[in-house]
Amino acid sequence: MASKSPNKCCGICSRRRRSTEAVMYCTDCEDALCADCEDFHGSMKTFDTHHIIDINVFKGEPFIINKSCKVHTDMVLEYYCTDHDILCCRSCMASAHRSCEKLLPIEVSAKGVKSSTMYEEIAKDVTTLYSAINELQDTQRHGMANLKASKMAIKEDVKAKLQKLIQEIEAALMSEIDKLHTDLSNEANDNLDKISDQKQKIQNITEQFESVSKHGSESQIFMLIYNVKEELNCSANDFQELMSAQKDVSLSFEAFDSQAIMKSFGSVEIKETSLDINYKPFKLQQAQFLKHQRKLPTKFEFDVKFKVAASYLVGIDVTKDNRLFLCNWNGSTLFVMSDKGKQLAAVQMDGKQWGIAMEEDKNTAWVTLPDQQSVQAVDIDTMKKGRLIKVPCTCYGITIIDDQIAVVYSISVGQKHQLYYDQADIGKSKLKYIGLDGTVTSVSTEDSHGVIGVNSDGIGNAYFLECDDSNLKLFSFEDKSIKTLLTSADGLNSPYGIAFSKDWSKLFHFKSPCW
Repeated sequence: MASKSPNKCCGICSRRRRSTEAVMYCTDCEDALCADCEDFHGSMKTFDTHHIIDINVFKGEPFIINKSCKVHTDMVLEYYCTDHDILCCRSCMASAHRSCEKLLPIEVSAKGVKSSTMYEEIAKDVTTLYSAINELQDTQRHGMANLKASKMAIKEDVKAKLQKLIQEIEAALMSEIDKLHTDLSNEANDNLDKISDQKQKIQNITEQFESVSKHGSESQIFMLIYNVKEELNCSANDFQELMSAQKDVSLSFEAFDSQAIMKSFGSVEIKETSLDINYKPFKLQQAQFLKHQRKLPTKFEFDVKFKVAASYLVGIDVTKDNRLFLCNWNGSTLFVMSDKGKQLAAVQMDGKQWGIAMEEDKNTAWVTLPDQQSVQAVDIDTMKKGRLIKVPCTCYGITIIDDQIAVVYSISVGQKHQLYYDQADIGKSKLKYIGLDGTVTSVSTEDSHGVIGVNSDGIGNAYFLECDDSNLKLFSFEDKSIKTLLTSADGLNSPYGIAFSKDWSKLFHFKSPCW
């Protein structure tokens, strides 16, 4: 269901075949109310939480909230699941969220949404994308004017050089110029039409967001955010495709040398330069980080143990669907396993691998090949290797920071882009991180021993392995303490690498290879 601009007549009275002017509007009932009906509406306990606004605030502005469940289209969204970060209906709750720890009514989850980080990010993203599409439109229009100006300039240049002796060549050149200009103008007009269409979509989102932000209830704002997340991401992707396809096009003329003039005086060429639009793609915040901190795992139970034949495992990472990508120092084969130990794929890389980092929004895993002094991409859907990228030094560990790749020995990114790193070649050391400005900071006063792997949860806490002592420890960012979570008594023997599932419900580790 969707809220629409209300009729100026009272909806209740109209259904009773009366004509009464509406003065208020209930955004939950989606009904206009006269003064008497509004008073009656407010006295009913059932409607106690409904959101009432003045009928005149609409002024044709969009106020669209999708309340229907996408899975069960005949059901209304009523709950928010903090475990899955999703809105759901009663049927969803019964079928897909039985084991979830927290299912909250939307009204409860929406409390304080306008002061939340997610709201601020969405508002910023809407504004940024709309501003960028406007800039792209203005730039394209300016480019079309420059194209026309370059056409006139090149015609005058050609006329001045050709003079009387090359009238036939001049005519041919004029025809070529006009044709090129026509083709480019048609292409530019087509692009401008696409940009205008995209702008209208983004403008609709912007107007819708502004209207609901001003006049909607917290629940409606909360639901709107989830309605526009996917649409906003689609618009952002469409915009990036549009932007990457645009070129600042003009015409130029190059005269031939004196020998070539006898056959032809020159040629018309197309000059292209990339557009410089001030836009950076955004990454929407997950809702559970609004009011619900991620629940950190502090206890583990042994589940599955399996071997990977003909392997020398040195690196590991996990996809959202719990596929294990295992780096192999015993050849060029990168192994892909299920979380139960079934081999799913074997990707033939361009050398032995060491470290791996997932960029799942781009369906890509980045793998280091130290012997090649390179990083190589792997498509995690098709399981095909990609291009090989040379780096200035021998690289082992790898991680993703926004759209950039950092490579050193073994690292993990913290909450504020600090890089936690280990020192496996030092018997006793203190856990440290290095900022992007190069500043090295000790994060704990407690010593660690032979740290071989570090894995940060992205909000400041870090899990690290002590290989020689067979310990998994947790550094708590909140109280700066270090706690031991697993030891050899728990079956952790000579651990060499760790990775968590994306929902932090599973821990994967592998044993040290024999050197």
